[in-house]
Amino acid sequence: MLSFEWRELEVLCDRLSELRHRHAAAHRSKHAGLIDGIKAEIAKLRRQREQLVQHIAVRLGAVAGERSHPSDTAAHRLPERHGSDALHPAGARAERAEGLPLL
Repeated sequence: MLSFEWRELEVLCDRLSELRHRHAAAHRSKHAGLIDGIKAEIAKLRRQREQLVQHIAVRLGAVAGERSHPSDTAAHRLPERHGSDALHPAGARAERAEGLPLL
């Protein structure tokens, strides 16, 4: 589904991290031209990352919307519970022992 988008986001984040390290090294060496070039590249990648995150969010929202409004509700209905499926107040399935009532 979104595996390609997630991988692309990872690559962008890795590239940003690498550029930040290069920016710090360029700053230490006081290389103004390199600093400006790296800053521009960082700004470009940040915009790309933001657009990709928005795209992923929209796609996830669409998928969540499809799942919350299925076209065939009968096929997605939870099974009914029977007496033997009753849950104990603590959340554990109640067990019927010989001669003892169901809790």
